[in-house]
Amino acid sequence: MESIDDRVRTLVDKAGMDELVKKTEIGSTRWRTVRYDKRTRISTHEVEALTKLYPQYALWLALGQIAPESGQTSPDYDEANRTLTGQNAG
Repeated sequence: MESIDDRVRTLVDKAGMDELVKKTEIGSTRWRTVRYDKRTRISTHEVEALTKLYPQYALWLALGQIAPESGQTSPDYDEANRTLTGQNAG
């Protein structure tokens, strides 16, 4: 099972450094450390910043669960939905 650290790093990857630095109070050095140094402890500051930017991923970040009926998804779930709805059956 994926850890919260893994999920944070996944979302940091998907969001991109530029967006995270522009839209949070956390600097690029810290985001890079979080992303690339597996020994780094993820703090509540990073988790809080990510849930403010991506409230639809709060449940997934915290628990690794989704509840699409409540608007709680994950990046992989959203990507799969985009792919499925973008396909043409004809």
